Amino acid sequence: MPEPDLVKTGIKGLDEVLFGGIPRGNITLVAGTTGTGKTTLGVEFVYRGARQFNEPGVIVLFEVAPDKLIRDAALFGWDLRELERVGRLKMIFTTRQLFQQELQRADSPLLAEAAEIGARRIFGEGLVRVPESNGGDSRDAFHLLAEGLHRENLTAMLALESTFTDPAAARAPEEFVADTIVRLSIEPVQRAVLRSLEVVKSRGHEYALGRHTFRIINGQGLEVYRRVQAPRGLQRGLRQAFRAWTSS
Repeated sequence: MPEPDLVKTGIKGLDEVLFGGIPRGNITLVAGTTGTGKTTLGVEFVYRGARQFNEPGVIVLFEVAPDKLIRDAALFGWDLRELERVGRLKMIFTTRQLFQQELQRADSPLLAEAAEIGARRIFGEGLVRVPESNGGDSRDAFHLLAEGLHRENLTAMLALESTFTDPAAARAPEEFVADTIVRLSIEPVQRAVLRSLEVVKSRGHEYALGRHTFRIINGQGLEVYRRVQAPRGLQRGLRQAFRAWTSS
């Protein structure tokens, strides 16, 4: 079988969790509540692609102004303005509705700008439910959005804002359409906070199961610490031995 075409995120520790990266062309949904690190992860994904892997990218902003993002990115040592100057990055400030409409148009100016710099990656910040203008199913609307990204062969990360702290309650129609889902969470632990990341789905691609902790480090970005697990065969053997022991 041919080797899978994987897109390395370049984020420290994340490619190990993803067993090499994200399948090229996948739509990755990064879901989580406010403050979990969705924007930082998405911006780093595009930045690392442009800086390390010669894959220009687009960052689409709905709420954060480009100047503020440039300022915040500088805290991690990411010079977004320089990448824009040399044609490896394009930042677009728009609305969610226009973004959805743009991706459904064959003559989309947004996609034309992406093609102009040879974009291979795209990140959409602050995505919320994508209802159709006529009140239709948001899954259908998101499916059309995903089709537009697939058509341009863009490997995408879309940050989905969740208002639920319980992942089971946070299931959204968009999750059924996305190829890969990464769920971020944050919880207080004594006087600190614990950040964790879990890949809950990735079509046609294996990944490390479970929740993996991560930190957001000034001057660097994200650092993910893969959860150490026993091989699946050994896990089954241990469970069987435990059941046999408890039933004896």
